[in-house]
Parts: sequence; structure tokens; C-alpha cells
Amino acid sequence: MQITPEFSGKIKFLRLPLIIGIVTIHSSINPVGYADKFFQTFIWSTWGGSCVAFLFILSGFLFFRNFNLSLNSYLEKLKSRFWTLLVPYLFWNLALLAMVLIVLNIPATSSLIQGHYKKYVEDYSFANFIDCLTGYRSGYPITFHFWYVRDLIAMVILSPVFLLVARKIPYLGLALFAAPWLLKLQLGFIKIQWLGPLFFYLGCLIAVQKLDLTWLNRRKTLIIGIYLAMAVVLAIMKTSEIETFQHLFECCTRVVGTMAIWCASDLIAGKLKKVCLNLSGLAFFVYAAHEPTVTVLKEVFQRLSKNPNSVTVMVHYLLIVTIATLVTLAAGSLLQRYTPKFFQVITGARG
Repeated sequence: MQITPEFSGKIKFLRLPLIIGIVTIHSSINPVGYADKFFQTFIWSTWGGSCVAFLFILSGFLFFRNFNLSLNSYLEKLKSRFWTLLVPYLFWNLALLAMVLIVLNIPATSSLIQGHYKKYVEDYSFANFIDCLTGYRSGYPITFHFWYVRDLIAMVILSPVFLLVARKIPYLGLALFAAPWLLKLQLGFIKIQWLGPLFFYLGCLIAVQKLDLTWLNRRKTLIIGIYLAMAVVLAIMKTSEIETFQHLFECCTRVVGTMAIWCASDLIAGKLKKVCLNLSGLAFFVYAAHEPTVTVLKEVFQRLSKNPNSVTVMVHYLLIVTIATLVTLAAGSLLQRYTPKFFQVITGARG
């Protein structure tokens, strides 16, 4: 499937906003009232969640647009994803593990390692080390946001299955991938995030069946309006802890949200669009390095705010998102400029 310059430009523009959506998910802090809980939920659980789904669609589409069932094509894809997925995955997990061990073994800083990070270094067994890298026991590697990359690696290995389904039973396949996500099905011995396979397959389906997406552009105002209304309702349901049909409604909001993101990208122009395009090469670095940056910022703001209220929580939340994004952009820009080869390795040659 050929990609037009306009289509390619839209994908390039969306890279950084999608990653900032991921940052909003991990920047959420403990709410103290209804207002700040609703505010954070509206941002990270609606827009942020749809960004994750959209990234899987994009990954699936880009993978399958020039992939066939030949052995050479499969091996070529594996070789490519070895450098773009596996190498950065191992680097960031091993780097964070090393940093946690160093900080933990310095008396003056050992108290800083808590919660998620501390449980991975409770013992130095081989099983614990493998869990740090894969999350086979806990569900997440030590760099927990890299579950997305880990799952992509698994889906790349299984890519011939996705392609066969998309060719032979395309829409039945879509239903089969959607069912476990909607039903929250688990296999018991392994925790699967079904959102990934479903939306990765959807990207595959778009590429293989050459689905026409221009109808989205003709209805962009309606789609964005429906999504915003659904996002408000979902945020109310989550904030008020209304469990009835919440999961199904959240799934529907994710789907409409991916369409709304595609449509909304046409509404951004001028300097903001230029900035996003110019910084798109730093998007993966922001994704990789925003943790533990966000965790450190949360700790700082928690110590600074002794008696938080809804207003201060909302302000702190936005500041954490903004500062984490700017700090990682600055760090990535310096690495890209002064150590370009190293930057290319740790970002999978996405710079």
C-alpha cells in the first residue's frame, strides 16, 4: 500500500502529540476532590488511552503495508524490528535496572527507590532478572511503559498469523480479536493486554484491505464532537465509579477516539504544527525517557505541596506533563546533536 506525501506528513506530525498522550497517563497524581479527579481522568483515560490504541494501529499499518508471506520478507522484517524494537527495549530496561541498583545501594539515596521499582530488586535471582526484562510474572518490565514495545515484538513474531487472518477472514478476524478485549478475557497463566493485538490487527486490516479512510475527513466535525461527548461521559463514569457498562463504553470511546485523533490532526496548523513536525524525531526518546522522569517530578511536587486542593492538583498534573516533556525533549536534542550514533541506537533509528 502506497503512502502519499500528505499521508506521510500527517503520520510524522502525530508522533509527538501521541507520545505526549502517553505522558499524560503516567503523570496522574492522587486526587483530593471530584474536580481534579475528573480533570485528570478526562485527559489521561480518554485522550491518553486513545493515543495508545492509535499507536498500535499505526504500528500495524506501517508493518503490513509492504509485507508478504514469503520467508525473505518475514526475515527482513525481523531484522528491521531487531534494531527498531528489541535493541532499544533491552537498552532502556537494563539502563533503568542499573540505575535502580546504584541508587538503592547508596545509603543517602536508597530511600528514593519505592513501589514499582523496589519490587524488582527484592532479590537478585535469575527469575527476578528475567521478570525485570519481560514482566512475565508482574505483567510489566521494570520500565513499565515498555510493555507496549514488548507486545509489539511478540506481534511482529506472530505477524504471518495476522496477515493470513486479514487476507482470508478479514472482518471475522476483527470480531475474533475484539471479543477478548470486550470481554476482558484472560488465559490465567499469562496476562494479555488485548487492546494491542486488536488495534495492531486493525492497522494490518487497513493496509491489507486498502481501506478508504477519506470518509473520516468528510465527517471530521461530527466524529470529533461525538468523541468529546463520549469522553465527558466516560470521565464522569470513572470519577463517580459507575461500573455498569463502563468497560464496554470505554472500549467504544477508544475506537472513536482513534478516529477523532486522525480527524483532529487536520485542524492543527501554523507554528504548532511546524514545531511538532520538527520535533517528531525526538518522540521515541520522550516516550522512553519520560519514566522515571515523571516519577521524580511527582515526588518533588508531593514534597512541595503539604495541603493540596483540587486546583493545586490540577496545576501540578499539568506541570508534571509539561516539565517531563520539555526535559526529555531537551535531553534528547542534546544527545541527537552531540552523540548521533548513540541516539540512533537507543531510539531504534527514529531520529
